[in-house]
Parts: sequence; structure tokens; C-alpha cells
Amino acid sequence: MGKTLKIVAVILISLFLIAFFIGIYITVDEKIPDNAVVVVTLEDKLYHSIHFDYICVAEKTARTMVLFEAKEKGFKQDSHCQDLGYFRGNSLFLYQYILSKVGIKYSSRWDKNGDWLW
Repeated sequence: MGKTLKIVAVILISLFLIAFFIGIYITVDEKIPDNAVVVVTLEDKLYHSIHFDYICVAEKTARTMVLFEAKEKGFKQDSHCQDLGYFRGNSLFLYQYILSKVGIKYSSRWDKNGDWLW
């Protein structure tokens, strides 16, 4: 193996290791998909996770619809569900996020159809 080939190999391995550690340091938060089913309350115009606490819908008219439709109709996120982290997905390392874009599966809170995976 020539000296030039060894230098190139060391540089490539070093770049790979640097990219890997940067990929671990940077995280991407999973967003709730627009096709996720949410529960909306008509009286206060809020949307809730399908795993809501009873106090969120007590004595209110509740319906289900997809998130995109709820936002389009002016519904806002319920602060109680938000505080509990119901609308937050998993945090992915940058390399996991990139691999997910090329088709490799990862653990998610929602499936591709917007169904909640709890």
C-alpha cells in the first residue's frame, strides 16, 4: 500500500468519524404529521391528543378529525396536552433522520398513516 493511499484512507476514516459524532450531537425532533387523528372540542376550539386526559373534554362536545383539518378550521393546540408532551415525537440523531429519509424504519410515535403508536 502506497503512502498516498494510506493518507487518503486515514482522511476518509477521520471524516467518517467526525460526521458520525456530529450526527450524534445534532438531533432532529419528530413533528406530528398533518394526517394524525386528533380530538377537537368545539366549545373552546382546541385540539387534543387521542390519549387526552378526561378533564380536557369533560362537559364539551368532542369530535375527531385529522390535524390538517383542525388547523384549517382554526383549532389551537391544547396547552395541557402540550405540557404533557403528547404532540412531541421522538428525538432522532441526525444520522437516524437521514437514514429514515432513505427508507430505514425507526421508532416513531405515529405511523405513515398518522395513527398514534402508543
